[in-house]
Amino acid sequence: MEDDDLELCLDECLKMLDENVNILSNIEYELNQQKEDELVPDMQLTDLMEMSQDVADSSRLKKAEFTFMQRYLERSS
Repeated sequence: MEDDDLELCLDECLKMLDENVNILSNIEYELNQQKEDELVPDMQLTDLMEMSQDVADSSRLKKAEFTFMQRYLERSS
């Protein structure tokens, strides 16, 4: 009888370990995915200033294009 009880106990322990290994594996995978999703800026202040200048230039170009098209359409009408 004791051997049967020991075998049952071992089977239950193995099942619990198997379930926990899967859970831990899933948690590890999710944590690694979250790390990949994080943005880690590797920029200097000068890089940020250049980017803001580029955005400003782009905005000016779009405004100039819009103004040009308005004048063009006004002349065409």
